[in-house]
Amino acid sequence: MTLLHLRDIEERLGDPYSIVTEMNDDANREVAQVTKADDFIVSTKVISLLLTQLTENRDLYEVFTDLFDPEGSEIYLKPASHYVVPGAEANFATVVEAARREGETAIGYRLARHGEEAPGYGIFLNPPRAAPLVLGPEDAVVVLAEEEDASTPAPSPRRPGAHPGDGPVLRNDGTGGRRL
Repeated sequence: MTLLHLRDIEERLGDPYSIVTEMNDDANREVAQVTKADDFIVSTKVISLLLTQLTENRDLYEVFTDLFDPEGSEIYLKPASHYVVPGAEANFATVVEAARREGETAIGYRLARHGEEAPGYGIFLNPPRAAPLVLGPEDAVVVLAEEEDASTPAPSPRRPGAHPGDGPVLRNDGTGGRRL
């Protein structure tokens, strides 16, 4: 209930901020879903899924250790324009390769135009790699990456349709940044 009150206050003030709520009971998920997708996690469900994955594949231990270690990788939503040219047709394989070249792992994307639609709120995880994909300027890529450093420049986007091994094709975008 507190989550709903905080969201109401946020809307009335018109000052957006992030709230993360841990739910101990999966039965409360329906109440939380009237807010946004980034509002809550159901800890018992996460632990259950984690243990299931580990029993099926012990090699995931190192991956989960890195994810849950304070010094390990974190999950970020980064502007899609860091990886592809906005509005140009590409596919998720192109996004994955662009993220890999920046030392990151792309695991999905968020379409801003679907940001208010339950249950996924525009988030697509582990999408098909070969399916056509057009990401706009308001869209984001979900990546696993080390801690963001404000002094590090944004990664260069890759040209749509690029394949591993393709050389970069750079052009100046007029703002001092580079686009592929």
